[in-house]
Amino acid sequence: MFDLRCRNVVVWLALSPLLASCQSEAVVPPAAESGPTRTIEHAMGNVEVSVSPQRVVTLDTAPLDAALALGIKPVGTAIYGQLPGYLGDQVDGIEILGDASQPNLETILQFNPDLILGTKLSLEEQYTQLSQMAPTVLTEGSGRAGDWQENLKLYAEALGQSERAEQLLQQYQQNVRRLQDTIGQPQTLELSVLIVTKDSVRASTTGSFSGSVLQDVRFSRTSAQDDEQGYSLPLSSEALETLDGDYIFLIHSTYRPGGVQKTEFMTHPVWSQLQAVQQGRVCEVTLDVWLAGRNILAANQILTDVEECLKQTSFGQAANSG
Repeated sequence: MFDLRCRNVVVWLALSPLLASCQSEAVVPPAAESGPTRTIEHAMGNVEVSVSPQRVVTLDTAPLDAALALGIKPVGTAIYGQLPGYLGDQVDGIEILGDASQPNLETILQFNPDLILGTKLSLEEQYTQLSQMAPTVLTEGSGRAGDWQENLKLYAEALGQSERAEQLLQQYQQNVRRLQDTIGQPQTLELSVLIVTKDSVRASTTGSFSGSVLQDVRFSRTSAQDDEQGYSLPLSSEALETLDGDYIFLIHSTYRPGGVQKTEFMTHPVWSQLQAVQQGRVCEVTLDVWLAGRNILAANQILTDVEECLKQTSFGQAANSG
């Protein structure tokens, strides 16, 4: 019988030339050892996945968000910077497997996963190595372009939780309708979403993750942000007036070096002239939700952030003036 230690070495041959004596052994497909399987079609083709995966690894915030929402706690995850704060104690005990842009493949192998979830956008080059460790399911996009609902369905299918995913999406739509009812006429409110760094101002567009959520509520967006082709647009500080609206949502980072420098931004002469600033309708929101979350828990948090922002200000007056 093929020795497990030798099999792990064979799997790792694509990463480092260990124990040449094992090279002649055939690699056992990971899924073949986990009992009954299902065929999952994903961004890299078809893969056989265990009917009931037990040791799931997520290699981005989006599949981590999705897995937790579906009631599955990964044994390990790759992240950007640090674990997203909005996930709270749900992430307690989950091992960090490196940065999402370059996960630690050796550590992943040591965790002996039976399913790996990620995105083609960031993991296409590592797919061969990952798929030798465990069945690997990748979404085509990362969710940052508003494709998060389809990604949730694919992750759910791989996890055997498709029915639960449909329930979550139905609940999300109910949350959207509840917010619409609270506001009354969301289409009369023009929202602006800004990402400000030390060197630039970026407009988060209708084609972004947060933009898709705001579109579901039917908010209007400034003309500079009404772009479904990209998820953000670079703008000069002098173009700030094109980003004015009834409300401004200012995305800031709590963990990324070189992130939002809001102090410098808010001292710019044009800032104080914006309508939303003068009327006290500027709300700060976090990057890990509005940009990095890219799945169902983050989407619901965006709805909560918007509702809390509007409740703290005179949104009725803004709606009536539209």
